[in-house]
Amino acid sequence: MKVIIGADKVNVQAKDDLVKDLKSEGYEILDVSKEGQDFVDVAVAVARETLKETDNGQDKSETAPRGIVIDTWGSDAFMAANKLKYVICANVSDEHSARMTRRHNGALMITLGTAVVGPELLKNCAKAYLEAPFDAGRHMVRIDMVNKMA
Repeated sequence: MKVIIGADKVNVQAKDDLVKDLKSEGYEILDVSKEGQDFVDVAVAVARETLKETDNGQDKSETAPRGIVIDTWGSDAFMAANKLKYVICANVSDEHSARMTRRHNGALMITLGTAVVGPELLKNCAKAYLEAPFDAGRHMVRIDMVNKMA
């Protein structure tokens, strides 16, 4: 599975650590971070690339690319990403939420805040999100409702 990832200028080390960990587990990584980037720019870059790779988020297969953004609080990048049409992004700080936002919300991407989660929890949340399938079925109704709002 391809993972589109980015971090703002303050959280490059956390992103690099996660990239190293995910690569060792066989994930293909596309890092869209640029030096000195603000969290808004990173969130939009990850969202746009993930949309492009998933046919505007329609490909929710188990192998479809997914996005991850790391900033200090997670909520800032979350708000920026959700401004784009077809983006369903969740800010997560525990493994259960990371897993369920993919299973029930079909989240295209997640954001993680390094001031909220430590290094191990950050990795565990990312893995829980990436390993979770999309359940579809009754959950697709709400996703369609959200997409019609944009």
